[in-house]
Order: sequence, then C-alpha cells, then structure tokens
Amino acid sequence: MLIFVNIYGIIHTKIIFFKENKFVDKSKVKSILKDAGSVLFYIIAGVLVLFILLELILPKQTVKVFQFKPYVVITESMEPVINVNDMVIVTNPTAKKLDNLEVGDIITFEADIDYNGTKEVVTHYVNSINTNSEGDRIIRTNRYGSNVPDTWVLTDDDVLGIYAFRIPQIGMFINFVKSPFGIAAIAVNVIIIGVIVYLVKSGKKEEPEKIVDENQQQ
Repeated sequence: MLIFVNIYGIIHTKIIFFKENKFVDKSKVKSILKDAGSVLFYIIAGVLVLFILLELILPKQTVKVFQFKPYVVITESMEPVINVNDMVIVTNPTAKKLDNLEVGDIITFEADIDYNGTKEVVTHYVNSINTNSEGDRIIRTNRYGSNVPDTWVLTDDDVLGIYAFRIPQIGMFINFVKSPFGIAAIAVNVIIIGVIVYLVKSGKKEEPEKIVDENQQQ
C-alpha cells in the first residue's frame, strides 16, 4: 500500500509542477503521465500475480507478505455482524497484536470443528484468553449472540488474522477469482492488456521515424 501511495504522491507532485510552470512543453507532460501510468499498471499487475502465486503455493504466507488477507464467510454463525458471502479482511497476527488481543475482538482462525482431522477457516469472537501450564496462550471463541465458548481450543499458531473490516456480499466474486477458471481469466486479461499497451506505445514511437523517412525521400 505504501508503494502505491508514494507513486501517487510523485505523480501528483509532477502534475502540479508542470501545470504551474508555463515554460514546460505540454507534450512532455503527456509523455511523462503516460509513462507513469504504464509503470503503475505493471506494478499493480506484478503485485496481483505475486498475490495469486502466494495464494496458490503458500496461502499462509500471503498475510505475512502483504500484511492483510481476505477470507470469504460461508456460514451464518456471525450474522448479522458478518453475513454469508461477506469478505472479511484480516491483518497479520503478529506477536504484538496477539499480546493486545482482548475478549470481544474478532479473529479468523483454523479449527477442526467437525473433529474429522480437517481444519476449516472460521471467524468468531474471542471468548476468553488464558495461559496453560507451559506458558502458551489458550484462546476460546464464540459465535455471535452466544456467550457459550466453542468446543475447540486455539493457540497462537491457529490464528490466521485479526479482523479489520468487511466488504459486504463480494464473496461470490472472490470465490470465482480464486477458482482455477477465475485465475486463468485474470492472467489472460493481464497479458492481453500488457500486449495492447506495448503495441500502442511501439506504434506511437514508430510514427515519427516514418515521417522523417518520407521527408528524406522528397
């Protein structure tokens, strides 16, 4: 996020400078803005590709690299605070954030809720925080509208993220994007857009050369 803010700041500063400077060639301004737009596009495309690769290969590392991660809610246990198909954005559960965790906070975690050996992603309230005899933090959670703790017991390693905010009803789109077909569609579109941008820029660079050649022939 800081990268995008810095890029925006640089571009915005240049725009103000060129607007206030009467002696600056307007064509150069347009050229710089186009180049800045191209750079921004490739940066966004690169970040998107990196995000997708991490989600496919090392999904648990995404939150550590980007410091946030989206999850789609698929159950009604947190309604009406968080609804089915809402996307929750969680932040990296660093040791400091876990130390500051309080009862009533919302966390996203992994738990074997069906006791079948398979862990599932759940987003619930923190019900209690204690320490066992070995000094490890023990976290209990609960669903919305109930003070009864869930049957599972969590440690720091089970926590995937600290709830930051939610985006209502975008889950269906996110699930499509994360599906093999959605990932392929995004990759193809990024490549097509990149090729179009490259061809447009190449075509514009060749036009002046053709004009010079025609003048020389005359």
